[in-house]
Amino acid sequence: MTAPCPDPGPRPALARDYWPTDGWRSAPPDEHGVDPAALDALRAHLDEHYPHIDSLLVVRNGYLLHEDYRHTAGPHDLHNVKSVTKSVLSALVGIALDTGDLPGLDEPLGTFFPYHFASIADRAKREITLEDLLTMRSGLDWQEWGPSTVQMTASPDWIRYVLDRPLVHRPGERFNYSTGDTHLIAGALQQAAGMTLLEYADLYLFGPLGITDRRWPTDPQGITVGGSELALRPRDMAKIGFLYLNQGRWDGRDVVPAGWVRTSTEPHITVVPRDASSRPPICYGYLWWLRPQQDLGSFLAVGFAGQFIYVLPALDLVVVMTGDLKTAPKTFTDNRMIREFNVVEEFLVPAIRTA
Repeated sequence: MTAPCPDPGPRPALARDYWPTDGWRSAPPDEHGVDPAALDALRAHLDEHYPHIDSLLVVRNGYLLHEDYRHTAGPHDLHNVKSVTKSVLSALVGIALDTGDLPGLDEPLGTFFPYHFASIADRAKREITLEDLLTMRSGLDWQEWGPSTVQMTASPDWIRYVLDRPLVHRPGERFNYSTGDTHLIAGALQQAAGMTLLEYADLYLFGPLGITDRRWPTDPQGITVGGSELALRPRDMAKIGFLYLNQGRWDGRDVVPAGWVRTSTEPHITVVPRDASSRPPICYGYLWWLRPQQDLGSFLAVGFAGQFIYVLPALDLVVVMTGDLKTAPKTFTDNRMIREFNVVEEFLVPAIRTA
């Protein structure tokens, strides 16, 4: 398909002189081709235009070049990373496909939820596949910025709530961003693996990366929340970006299959924003966003209120931000047009290229 997002391109394996399993090593920015003045300008821009951003971390060539916190945030604080959770879920799906816990992306939902489907009249819903869910194309009615997520979390059975949504499009036909879709993935994976997503992540993902301080709640049935609510430290968010920068390989071990890293961060869907006159189209992979940083390909994990993991393979660069709207002035929260997406290409990419 033709997409407006440059593919992140070839990602050759890079030799690393250490792995940050036990912690990041720091280095002066100019030793790794980053102008310190650009970092100062970026921080000043965030302070002026995005006062809710409470952490900024920049990793290049595997070294932590910049780390600062605002308000009451600190390096040991857990942040609810909101929909960044979805990209972590994508990693777990790739692992589960590799281990055989999940049979394949074309597996229909009817395989995982036979109890629910026994009383659901619309049999077409059974044929929604894991790939449909990973690309937000289930066809189920969902209003992400309307009542759907609130109603799901208020319901006694979240999986049933999502499955009861009307099927308004054929599965695989149309993109519609949906936390409900990702909760179905979580339920399917948990059913297949026989453990919670947190247990699965500790075993296969967080453990190998040295991520020990984390929180990930469940729904009333004990299913880990698939689309939000994972809490991580910013330094550990950077580890996830660094893992994907290294094609899923970590200290001699393939944590996430390289083929899945590539496939899940390639453009599968072109998304035209609602205010398309002022914002260009962006792309979606398997629970990862893709957008150009100048003319360079990048992929991002994105969460509400300023939670980001940027990965730019061509520059060997990972950038992490977290935010909290409660710290922003009311005038900002009442009139916000969030554009934190732009700050890396505006400040860091030109500085690194010039250097």
